[in-house]
Amino acid sequence: MLRLEGFVHSATILPGSIPTAQARSLSQGQSAVLVEHGGVYGVVFPSALEVSRGALSDQVEWCGTVDLEADPASVAALGSDMAVVLAGGQPLGYLVVREVLTALFQEERSRAEHLTSVMDATPAAIVAVDAEGRITLANPAARRLAGRKRCLLGCPPDGILGESNIQVVAKTGAPQRNRKLSIGPKTIMASSQPLGRKEGAVAVLQEVDTEALSEEIRTAREMNREMEAIFESVRDEIFVTDGDGVCLRANSASATMCGVNPEDLVGKRVTDLERSGIFHPSSVMLAIKEKRPVTVLQTVKGGKKVLATSTPVLDPEGKIFRVVCNSQDITELNRLKTLLEEREEQMRRYATEIEALRMERMSRHLVFRSSAMERVYQLAARVAQVDSTVLVTGESGVGKQVVAETIHRMSKRSEGPFVTVCCGAIPENLLESELFGYEAGAFTGALREGKPGTIEVSHGGTLFLDEIGDLPLSLQVKILHFLQNKQIVRVGGTKTRNVDTRVLAATNLDLRSMVDKREFREDLYYRLNVVPITIPPLRDRREDIPILVSHFLSRYNERYGLDKRISPDTLNLLVEYDWHGNVRELENMVERLVVTVEASIITPGHVPKGILKGSARGRPVTVSAMMPLKEAIEEVECQLIEKAYSRFGNTYKMAEVLGVNQSTIVRKMHKYIKPLAIRH
Repeated sequence: MLRLEGFVHSATILPGSIPTAQARSLSQGQSAVLVEHGGVYGVVFPSALEVSRGALSDQVEWCGTVDLEADPASVAALGSDMAVVLAGGQPLGYLVVREVLTALFQEERSRAEHLTSVMDATPAAIVAVDAEGRITLANPAARRLAGRKRCLLGCPPDGILGESNIQVVAKTGAPQRNRKLSIGPKTIMASSQPLGRKEGAVAVLQEVDTEALSEEIRTAREMNREMEAIFESVRDEIFVTDGDGVCLRANSASATMCGVNPEDLVGKRVTDLERSGIFHPSSVMLAIKEKRPVTVLQTVKGGKKVLATSTPVLDPEGKIFRVVCNSQDITELNRLKTLLEEREEQMRRYATEIEALRMERMSRHLVFRSSAMERVYQLAARVAQVDSTVLVTGESGVGKQVVAETIHRMSKRSEGPFVTVCCGAIPENLLESELFGYEAGAFTGALREGKPGTIEVSHGGTLFLDEIGDLPLSLQVKILHFLQNKQIVRVGGTKTRNVDTRVLAATNLDLRSMVDKREFREDLYYRLNVVPITIPPLRDRREDIPILVSHFLSRYNERYGLDKRISPDTLNLLVEYDWHGNVRELENMVERLVVTVEASIITPGHVPKGILKGSARGRPVTVSAMMPLKEAIEEVECQLIEKAYSRFGNTYKMAEVLGVNQSTIVRKMHKYIKPLAIRH
């Protein structure tokens, strides 16, 4: 029995009707007949064909389902070499038997060659046996496995391929898979499959490297244990689902995070968990929908807030087959954030305190309490960090040099020299050589080796030009050139020398007014006045006087080995005095009192008369602005009460001096200075 499926293209099929005369000439003999029914074809030989419904059904092998009862096929034999092809009673063409057989043979040979090539190229051993258990097919890999170069056909397999059980499979028809056996020193995995109805069997045998396989299994188990340990040790919840959102596993942190045991989550859809209130919203479903990592703020069972990030994992075809969800407890993050902010604030506070201590150490020579001097100090601290030129102005004795020294100590040049040049104290004919130095033989009396000037000496540090307003006009040009280029030429020399120094200047004169009078160069003024610092006189910051007195008193007590103190009344006198010589005059007065007063306590009687007179006059009572008369009177009364109390500290003495009753003084103090009224 033959099938035409796959070979119809190799036969000669002539469409259309065959002429009757030609059909009659093809009479009898062995011929192939093509039977068609519903578009499905089969081939039979007339010698085995009886044109009847039952015989046709038994002899024809159909390539599909054919209902012969409804429409029996028609078969017509035309001689020994040809057969007519009929469909629905109408001839479609004819077949030549030789061509059909040739096509079948060629097709079978092509299939056999293709199968042989596949088997030869397969690294696994392939062996087939017949029903008798004899080898009917063996590829080169099977011969190599058996250790034989000659053909294995016709040999029993057990003696060659060990206990492969292929003969048992051929007899019983029951397949065996992944059976482990040994062939010499080799370990083999064998799978056997029956052929037909106990017509034989085929076996595939694969050599296995047991050591490598065991090592691979051991490594895989270790990795699995490590991954499991990591999975369970993470404090964050890890929640893994498939591509449909069904939970596959969850770590133990889920019990803490969501209040649900991991076993109760496995196998459930995240949508069901969301509806049951375990968490809301679901980041997993959003990640599945959008096919990208998604982070949402979730509310889990118990009201806790967590930050959930779901990351989809794609297979080679781009489909989601896993979603990994990581949930972090926001409560813990907020606690850590607050702790970090507290630590940062603490570090900032420590840094501020350290800076304050550094500033305090740097400013130990700058003693003050007033807000005016606080502003001066803050500005000095800022400009100390850069090399800008600073012009310090103020009356004589206010502490211009102390401010300049403070700037130097707080600057990056504090390790360098601080060189002071008093421009008004050096004769004009010597000032140039003092500033710029001179070469050997520059003038009569000059040193043989020459001498560097104060500008050169200040290299790497700070040059302080005090009383810069007294600098002669003839030298102002050279100073301007030095400020612009930081280069000098010694007197009598030609070599240009570079000097790296920071310049500070000070004066008690009004340089702007001098510029207008052409007594000071305007370009030099602007070059010096980059950062101006003005120090207020002591009379405008009287709150600094007590602390300055205490500072100077301690200094001279220590210097002379004494222990003098100043009475409160004496201190009040010193505060009331105007101190036209400013801090310098106050320092000299304290030193004078310390060394001249024999008593341990300095009283008002020890104070010079000029100080007493100046304090008696005191500060004038003023009304600072236009105001209603009643308010002006109250302002004057308040100032008088404060001055009288500061001077006498006794309501009876105050009443005597102000010419009123003591009860009036108490009442006025209660009105203007309530704390003082309570004390008195």
